[in-house]
Amino acid sequence: MKRKLLLSWYTLLIIGGLLWSQTLQLSDGQVIVTLGNSITELGEKPDGYVNILRKSMAVIYPEMRVYFVNAGISGHKSTDMEDRFQRDVLDYAPDWVTISVGVNDVWHGFLAEQRGRPDLSAVPLTVFREKVTGMVQKAQARKINVAILTATVIKENLSSAENKALEPYNQALREIAKKYRCLLIDADVAFRKVLLPEQKPGMADYGLLTTDGVHLSMQGNWLMAQTILRSFGITTSQFEIARPLIEAEIEKDINLYEKNSSRYFEVNHEVGPPCDGEERIIFYGSSSVDMWNLARAFPRVPFFNRGIGGETTHDMWLRFRQDVAQLKPTAVILFLGSCNDYWPDKRMCVQETKANVARMARMVEAVGAKMAIGAVSPVNDYLPGKDYISSHPIEDVQVLNKWIKSFCETNGIHFIDFYTPLADDNGKLDHLYTDDGMHCNAAGYEQWQPLVQRVVEAWGF
Repeated sequence: MKRKLLLSWYTLLIIGGLLWSQTLQLSDGQVIVTLGNSITELGEKPDGYVNILRKSMAVIYPEMRVYFVNAGISGHKSTDMEDRFQRDVLDYAPDWVTISVGVNDVWHGFLAEQRGRPDLSAVPLTVFREKVTGMVQKAQARKINVAILTATVIKENLSSAENKALEPYNQALREIAKKYRCLLIDADVAFRKVLLPEQKPGMADYGLLTTDGVHLSMQGNWLMAQTILRSFGITTSQFEIARPLIEAEIEKDINLYEKNSSRYFEVNHEVGPPCDGEERIIFYGSSSVDMWNLARAFPRVPFFNRGIGGETTHDMWLRFRQDVAQLKPTAVILFLGSCNDYWPDKRMCVQETKANVARMARMVEAVGAKMAIGAVSPVNDYLPGKDYISSHPIEDVQVLNKWIKSFCETNGIHFIDFYTPLADDNGKLDHLYTDDGMHCNAAGYEQWQPLVQRVVEAWGF
């Protein structure tokens, strides 16, 4: 009862906060691609700034759906981002793109000398301007709104040589934002405001807003998220009133991440890296993989089942490095099952699903493994009280499957059609192959078995 009263109290305060708000620059159904480097990529973790943005919007504006698609890649500079701008931004046709760039453009020049890394280099300011301007122009040509973030610090000592070198790059970002009428999110000013009172001789390079002088600490992630939200029109009052509820949602995500990450942690440690000549196929996905007795179905195939029921593609991406890449597989099969991304409470859009699938595919490519991706399986509404079609619309599933097939063809990946053999004439999961309207029974898995067998035989197993 006390918790219900507390939630009601916060809800009233949030409603009050809405009355004080300035003009919100986001609207229902909009998609925001967050383009950036490792700071943005790590922002996808449960307590990362991108996820804090996601949870903040859900709490402060529960009646709205605003979707965040993470396009951060570790180590990337303006040159890298401009090269992949079509693939990681324009192809998703978002309403907004946030461009977080500049740290690596400067920092890599220092790392090259300090760490003896000839593979790293700074991006000259003239090239930096050209690349950022090019991205802005490409986005605006597609009627995509652009928000430019100034770069955060390189060492918490604001007098560091790195921060001094970063200043003209941040000034260039401000000038580009003004010239092209982009939304400016001045993260540099926000971080300096917090760090300025802490400046003293011999101070540590990190510990307050960063974990190593660059990558954000929990406090840094919250500051980054609040700075972005304020720029989009959410007041400090709204954010602070909602923060306890946002923190509660973040805590749920942290608990789920820790639970899922621990599922295979011990067995991964036991099997260790592959021996010379050892081959492994990781079968990765949600409940449809988790429930499949692969050892019985494929007794001579070296399958490692790494499925976890209930996971979205977001959850799969977060544990992908641990449960797939670090096992150094020969091949990987990714199967989303009926795709938990579709559940309304997950607040995910198809662009995010596509981006997560594409990211995992690139991670498989990076470890040199073969890959297959399965079509999303059908569901039905034949059982009383179990209308899965309403949450997993047939047309939406078929559109996603068409994209998966096209993505596989474009990237030389095997496509496994888990949908067609189980679908009846209405496009729904045939009642012969399920007991609950969503998951396969034994007869359903028998339909899938030869599809997988053909792929592993093509791989030479």
